[in-house]
Amino acid sequence: MPTIAQAQAKLGARATGGLGMSKGVFVPKQDMPLALQLVAEYVEAFERQVADELNRLDKVDTGSLASSIRFETAETANGIIINVFVNDYYKFIDSGVRGAGANSINNTSPYKFRKKMPPIEPIRKWINRNGIKARAADVKKYGAVGRENRQPQDKSLAYIIARSIKSKGFARTGFWTDSIQETFKDFDVKMSQALGIDIRVNLENMVKEIKKKK
Repeated sequence: MPTIAQAQAKLGARATGGLGMSKGVFVPKQDMPLALQLVAEYVEAFERQVADELNRLDKVDTGSLASSIRFETAETANGIIINVFVNDYYKFIDSGVRGAGANSINNTSPYKFRKKMPPIEPIRKWINRNGIKARAADVKKYGAVGRENRQPQDKSLAYIIARSIKSKGFARTGFWTDSIQETFKDFDVKMSQALGIDIRVNLENMVKEIKKKK
């Protein structure tokens, strides 16, 4: 995690460049360059942590999920709110999804498959990107869904996979929730220190300005 000294050393341009935080953090609208720089440092650390977790969990296919993460700052009358934007399906990857069948491998997720299966087309594209072929045993087991003479094999296999996912669901990865907890575990302490330094600097500058006018 970045230290106060490291954040202070990087103040330079005193700009956050539209970076933000996944917690929806509120920063007072004052001249608080160290606090804002600390936010930028934590945002960068969070993005790295998410990417590392996805790679560690072998959940990277096209990379679109990690690349979709975007932070923005919204200025209000009293301060700055920092918001995060990410592809909506991140929550399903993070929490997993409970299966519709009795053999579900996830029984804790707030999300559950019911009548609908996962969409076929993304699975078909994944099959083709990874060069996956249907096993004869799978085709025999699932019968009609493996009729290669009527539809392409990749579509039949995508159906088999989608049906299996609907029944079993899929496990929690925690890539998002765990990354938040790991990255921001000492944020409150560091931010309090940064705000304290900024306030002290502001007060010292005010005193200097008052003395100049005397």
